Amino acid sequence: MDDLHGKSAVDLQFALIDQALDKRGFALRFPRALEEQFEQETGPVRVRWYVRMALLSLALFDSLIVLDYFSLPDAFGLALVLRFGLVTSLTVAAVWITARHPPAAVREGLQVALSTIMALSIYMLVVASASPLRENYHLGILFVMMFTVMVLRLRWRYALLAAAATVTVQLLTLASLQDASVQSKGASAFLSLAFAGFALVALYSLEKMERRGWLRSVRDRLCAQVFEELSIIDPLTGLGNRRALEQWVTIQRQVHVGRPVSVVMVDIDHFKAYNDTFGHLAGDDCLRRISGLLVSEARKTGDRVCRFGGEEFIVFLIDIDLPTAILVAERMRREIAARRIPHKAPIGPPFVTASFGIATGALTDDFDLNVLIEGADAALYKAKQRGRNCIEPPLLGLAEPLHATG
Repeated sequence: MDDLHGKSAVDLQFALIDQALDKRGFALRFPRALEEQFEQETGPVRVRWYVRMALLSLALFDSLIVLDYFSLPDAFGLALVLRFGLVTSLTVAAVWITARHPPAAVREGLQVALSTIMALSIYMLVVASASPLRENYHLGILFVMMFTVMVLRLRWRYALLAAAATVTVQLLTLASLQDASVQSKGASAFLSLAFAGFALVALYSLEKMERRGWLRSVRDRLCAQVFEELSIIDPLTGLGNRRALEQWVTIQRQVHVGRPVSVVMVDIDHFKAYNDTFGHLAGDDCLRRISGLLVSEARKTGDRVCRFGGEEFIVFLIDIDLPTAILVAERMRREIAARRIPHKAPIGPPFVTASFGIATGALTDDFDLNVLIEGADAALYKAKQRGRNCIEPPLLGLAEPLHATG
């Protein structure tokens, strides 16, 4: 059931990705599940970028105190307060919050707030000064907007807010210039709107390419995951193959250090004769029935059943010593025989049976799965020599195989 749910989840994600790639329209956001994954994978990178760029923008902004000294000497005291007091303290606070990976809305919103505050500080300086050089000072707001949109590269809808806020502040600044001509103000306003428009269009294209590139990378990763899973799953029985067992055992060695383990090798008796008599389709059905039985007889946790190839299976038992493994194998042997799957074997009972070989070890530093499998395979060979439909080592008091009753 878990495998089915897993496949359904993968199929659903493929469908969401394909739907997002095929989507036409202006909106950039993905469906909720994809958007959350996109933020989870790209958010940490944006945090590091915003922290670096916020500190860089603060250094550039504060360095303009030199320009204030020569251009707006009558407002220099206010410039010191605004640049080194208000803007610096708020930027440091925003950096501190951003570095702690807040939600995306907080992270992006802080950058919008900082750009607006920087623009407002320039507006306040222009309004407070009577210097004739203040007429061109509003261009600083334009640079704030360009830095926020094109260098920081906010998510588009937040960049739109930042551009709208800074352009609004610049228009207010232009309106406060009583001595400037209407033509000059109009040209500056048009320049500001044009810059904002071009910057937003460019940012929209960049974010769209980023998102589509991310979708394709997720799709490639999903494909690789599916191929990886297919390479370790037996398509007939749905069990893992030997490679899957090796991967699983590697994990168990770290979790169950020093614990005893047992390997039970299972071989369906006279399976070639079964295929020859009933056909390969019936043989496939028999393999599926036996694999399902082995899984149901194994413990729900701690054991792993894999197909070893052909008509052979491996049952890997954790924290099971040899006597207990013999009892588990005997229970499986009896259950297979009790199903009475019809068979026309050359010798033995007229129903499907299986032989079992057992080897035990411990998950120590020198544990070697191949050695344990070879031991179980050798034991299985002895079970076949004893007449099949039995286990090796034998269950105490049952040295002879059971051919009649199973």
